[in-house]
Amino acid sequence: MSDPQKLAFLAATDEWICDDYALDLRYIALPHPSAPALLSAAIRFYPLPAKDNKAFHAHLSSLWVGHVQMYPVKKSEIEKHLRNACEGIVDLGEQTLTLGGKPALDYYSETGNVGRWYSEIDLRISSAAISIPSRHSRLEMNNQLRAATIPFDGVEDLARSLGIDFAALDGGRPAINLHVGPPADLIIERSRLTDDQLSLEFHAHPSFDIERLNIAIRCEPLSDLSGRKQLARSIIWGEVSDGKRVGTLKTSLPRVVDSVLTMMMIGQSTVRRHWLVDAAKAPNKRWMAIQHFDKGLQKIRDAVLHKPTDSRRFEQGVASLLFLLGFSPALFIETDAPDLIVVTPGGQLILVECTIKIADFSTKLGKLVDRRGALSKALSSALYPSEILAVLICAAERDQIAVPKAELERQKVLLLSGEDLLASFDQVRHPSDPDALVTAELKKFDSSSLQSVAGE
Repeated sequence: MSDPQKLAFLAATDEWICDDYALDLRYIALPHPSAPALLSAAIRFYPLPAKDNKAFHAHLSSLWVGHVQMYPVKKSEIEKHLRNACEGIVDLGEQTLTLGGKPALDYYSETGNVGRWYSEIDLRISSAAISIPSRHSRLEMNNQLRAATIPFDGVEDLARSLGIDFAALDGGRPAINLHVGPPADLIIERSRLTDDQLSLEFHAHPSFDIERLNIAIRCEPLSDLSGRKQLARSIIWGEVSDGKRVGTLKTSLPRVVDSVLTMMMIGQSTVRRHWLVDAAKAPNKRWMAIQHFDKGLQKIRDAVLHKPTDSRRFEQGVASLLFLLGFSPALFIETDAPDLIVVTPGGQLILVECTIKIADFSTKLGKLVDRRGALSKALSSALYPSEILAVLICAAERDQIAVPKAELERQKVLLLSGEDLLASFDQVRHPSDPDALVTAELKKFDSSSLQSVAGE
């Protein structure tokens, strides 16, 4: 029987993909006389070609790695790649890679996550774990990568450069991660709500049928149905220029409206949900204060979302984001301390470790758990409430972070990834109750612990 997530993925991609998409394929495999065993692959299809050419192959005696970039690719060829990947096969043209581990495949997708604000269509195909290479084999891989024509400082450096994990070499499951980008999107930086006028701009792939795009809005604080509208027919589309078709939408709104939720779909799949706010009518005083000195929160967004490379700046950006959401964060000067300590209005404590590197994820997790334990003990000795929420914040997307969910639950650590950070920026206009959020997360961990004990 075909997996329903696989069928849903293929049906959704059929609505999105057009001729002349771009292919980006990255892989790590173990060589074998019959067929190389694929350990990890990320295959992405996007409407625009890559800005930089990063393609390479390194087929070493201990490890096969590579990065393939192709443009343009016809829809029929893309569909072939997707079908093969769903069966655990990656076609490199002259060579076929087959997902390592046992033949039974599992499928998982974040596409149905209702909390997402930007939604590519995704699917993860994984198989059973393989035997962990010996220490000697890992050393051989690392040395061969350092001596390669394009050198890498071992497997960790390679995986970080490719943006894929190497969990299968450490006992994890070999996997293929598929991502398909939408053929049209709302251009946030060119859309605004000001002076009771909503202005939206869209960019579409030249081959995309613009009749299949839907855009709906929900206005706040209107309580009746007049603030809920479908506006796709109001978009004015221009001719194709510079490889894209530009559409604009302008509409007047009632004077009481201070924010608008836009909901964009293609076919039956959501592309993007995004709040647009009128800066002159913001109800969040913190937002007003930060916005006054950082127009559009651009500096904070750059520090947190745009592939950050400066750890300290990332921590500062996260602290600013937490402030906007109603928390009270503090950055430490002391180095032997968590990156942030955060207090809710009700006095609940949160310890935060931030990381921009996937490679140091396990180290950060260990430090966070140890520091929470030490602080909790100190608070208990002083007769203070000792329950502390530990949060690990990573700039990478969730599918790039090789840590089992069960391990996070066991350690009672909340993981926030790049997708969560992006969604948080859409909530700063109308932030939720920080104390309610923290209490809910702590209850989840308590519930998971009870279920684990019951299972034993």
